[in-house]
Amino acid sequence: MKALNDMNNVERGYLLAKLFPQNLKDLTVFVQQEAERFREQEEYIRSIWAKRTFLTADYWFSLVNNTEQVLKRYNVTLHRSTRVFSDQLFDGHNAIFLINCLVEYADREECNPKLKEAIHLLFGHDKMIVDS
Repeated sequence: MKALNDMNNVERGYLLAKLFPQNLKDLTVFVQQEAERFREQEEYIRSIWAKRTFLTADYWFSLVNNTEQVLKRYNVTLHRSTRVFSDQLFDGHNAIFLINCLVEYADREECNPKLKEAIHLLFGHDKMIVDS
């Protein structure tokens, strides 16, 4: 098995999915809710977005869009297959949005304490976007 710091995001997503398969549906639903939340608040978020940031608002919303497409295309397969969950949601730059969602989820009361620890261990504590 690879050391944690040698794993890429797909591998980390797969490890999380293998450790917590019972939580994949809740995680997938939360990712969908986060995408919807960003869409609903898009105008406001764009209006407050810092102009000189590494991540532009256009880029962020392209990640939201990519994630929405994955959610539509793979739907229930995302929470039924640990491999589809990790391969589709953590592929390439899409992982940026997913990691933000996971860290956000870890702060919620309904997040299992062990899942929270695993999210923080695998993906850190810092959110990419703080919009409130």
